[in-house]
Amino acid sequence: MNCHQVRKNLSAYLEGELSQARATKIEAHLAECQQCRQLAEELKSISQSLASLPAVEPSPALLSKLYSIPGQVELESRPVIEERKRVSVFSRKFWLSPAFQPVLVSLTVILIVASLLFFTQPGHSVQKSVSLRIHRTYSQVQRVLVKAGVITDRLNGYRESFLASIRSDQLPKSDQN
Repeated sequence: MNCHQVRKNLSAYLEGELSQARATKIEAHLAECQQCRQLAEELKSISQSLASLPAVEPSPALLSKLYSIPGQVELESRPVIEERKRVSVFSRKFWLSPAFQPVLVSLTVILIVASLLFFTQPGHSVQKSVSLRIHRTYSQVQRVLVKAGVITDRLNGYRESFLASIRSDQLPKSDQN
């Protein structure tokens, strides 16, 4: 056995809770290792000192108070349970509950970013550049729509002239018959 294993099981060895095989392994290690032997002797002296302390008997008044505690705990825990059931959205407990804290953190981050964008000089320049890009994109979309409208109008004109030419070609043929 190494020192770590002996120190881990030393308390159980001193109290006689180990099997005979394990106890003999610990005794063999204690015979070889000076540090572990010193630790074992110190633990023995501490346990002997504690055993020599006189036993203190609690007073009857203290015993009666201690025995009455379980009844008080049950009575005190009932309003807490009822109070937990009635937690509303407007209560502080709801807003500070661990389940709601990630939401609060994300809202805080959003508010910080928004305040940096809207209320600082670099934020105003970002706002202006975004606004400029939006206006440029809007004007480009307007130009495309105008061109599409012109193309649509031209196609409608071509269609009408084509249909008119087809009708004019058909009318004379029908008149000739």
